[in-house]
Amino acid sequence: MMRELEAIWRRLSHWGTHTSQPIQQRRTVTLTNRISLLIAAFTLFLCILSTSAFGWIYSSQLALGFTILFLSPLLLNRFGFISLARMFLSIIASLASIVVSVVDKFDYFQLEEFQYFEFRLMLLSATLFPFILFRLKELRYWTIALGVNLLSIALYDPIHNWFGVGYYQKGFSGPNYFFLTIMTLAAFFVIAITTFFLKRSFEKSEAANENLIEELKTKSSELQQANAVIQKQQDQLSEENLNLNRELVDKNQQLLETNEELISHNNDLQQFSYTISHNLRGPLASITGLLALVNEDELGPSNTPLLVHFKSSVKALESTILDLSNIIDTRNRITRLRQPIVWESVMENIKTQLTKDIEDNEVEITTSFENAPEIYAVKPMVHSILYNLVSNAIKYRNPERTCVVQVRTTKTADHVQLEVTDNGMGIDMKRFGDKLFTLYRRFHTHIEGKGLGLFLVKLQTEALGGKIEVQSEVDRGTTFLVKLKLTEDVNEQLLLDNEVVKIYYDASIDALCTLWKAAHSNEDFENVLVLSLDFLKTYRTPNWISDVRQVPYRDEVALNQIRAKYKAEYVKVGIRRVAVVMNPADYSAEGFESKKQDITNAYPVHFNFFNTFESGHNWIKIENEKRKAKQPDLPFQ
Repeated sequence: MMRELEAIWRRLSHWGTHTSQPIQQRRTVTLTNRISLLIAAFTLFLCILSTSAFGWIYSSQLALGFTILFLSPLLLNRFGFISLARMFLSIIASLASIVVSVVDKFDYFQLEEFQYFEFRLMLLSATLFPFILFRLKELRYWTIALGVNLLSIALYDPIHNWFGVGYYQKGFSGPNYFFLTIMTLAAFFVIAITTFFLKRSFEKSEAANENLIEELKTKSSELQQANAVIQKQQDQLSEENLNLNRELVDKNQQLLETNEELISHNNDLQQFSYTISHNLRGPLASITGLLALVNEDELGPSNTPLLVHFKSSVKALESTILDLSNIIDTRNRITRLRQPIVWESVMENIKTQLTKDIEDNEVEITTSFENAPEIYAVKPMVHSILYNLVSNAIKYRNPERTCVVQVRTTKTADHVQLEVTDNGMGIDMKRFGDKLFTLYRRFHTHIEGKGLGLFLVKLQTEALGGKIEVQSEVDRGTTFLVKLKLTEDVNEQLLLDNEVVKIYYDASIDALCTLWKAAHSNEDFENVLVLSLDFLKTYRTPNWISDVRQVPYRDEVALNQIRAKYKAEYVKVGIRRVAVVMNPADYSAEGFESKKQDITNAYPVHFNFFNTFESGHNWIKIENEKRKAKQPDLPFQ
């Protein structure tokens, strides 16, 4: 049954349509037919309800007549009178409401006030039909239909009064009834104006979609042609690949032999670089000292310029050796110690360092670190990488537009990606792509620089087990993609382990951990202080756990004299809290308190004492979380 009804619905909906018509016209005919069917069905339903409730009254008879009348647009569309069908449907709804409303007042001996309101709602609903059935460019049609609807609303009461069934004529005395027509007219204009703008917006979108569809058709045709060309090229490439694979086997063997030679030469080159950077410092210092002793007044006018050039050359040589020394130090730096780094904090510090450049050049820097807010890595290296990329973006900005630098991080299963994008001068990758990270290589010679920054960025990225990629277009901008490997096993990064003490860094809580194993000398203690201070200067760790359960009887007062030598430096590096692990059972009550007081006197920081290492570890973890909730970690210094 449902299938038969659905088939009838589809057949009647498409009355008057044929394939030769434009798509828009076929849609209009279908829409008109369906609205006619729905209104006719609704009117027939009201006829049945009215008949069952009140008998075969005038209103029921009119409802049946209008049901047949509402089907007229189907016949008009069937014979090709499409505009007439839409105009008829737009007008008949308003006229039918007026006629039924008047006749309805003759059907009842006792009227209700509601009978003067309900048909106004139908008139307001009819306001939508002109906009549904006509396009806005069909101005003549929809304005006439809308005008008929407006007159029906405005003349509602005069028409009823003409037939003697007006509101006050029937004995009703509502003092504000006359205001109802004004409110209905206001509602009409609100609905009409709102629907007009909605229709205009819809038609603009529809036109844009139609243009887009045409463009897509054109592009699809072009793609099909391109695919044919690509397929032909793929066949050619497949043949070339077979030939290349044969050559690759031969070349691979040659590369293996060459690689062994390169490793040997690279080792020799590193040794040579180390010798150059370190062994030349002494002679260079001697030359600089001798130059300082030269009396320029005794040289004469002809030799004075030579001395100036000599000093300038020596200074340039000193700068070159210093750069080379920094590179060698980076190659030999211990990179196994990772600590938690908050990208936002590092970025804020870099902004502070570059404040003058940012303000003078009106640079806009945007950041997005939500996907990967932190990373475990070597903070000085990460800072150096980001600093060099951001400062380069500012240095090589395009003077013809506002410099915009975008910095964001993303995270995958095995690495964190740092992305720095600018809209600056860009780099010709075809010319310089293979030389981009070469030492002392510059690509914009009109701007001051050494050509060292990108070399260090690549060197430090690879030292962290990562890699760097570049995407750039001349006069469009550059994007650097730095991929840093995610670090595992950061909880116990060993610094020292002997028979006296074990020292390691726990990156999960950003804490230096010292576990004393046995009695030690003052010299052993001082060596541990020096080693710990060197680590703290480099990594700026704010937390320290010291486990002294195995050395309960050492003289803290005597050790404080050693601590006093390094007190100022320890305070300067930023130690904030120290967790001391002690066993109260090893002391008397008074001795335990005295021991804690002696330790507390060592440094002006927050000390806390615990019975177990785990409790001290948890305390630092909680304090870190509290501090992060209040404010982010201090930026790298």
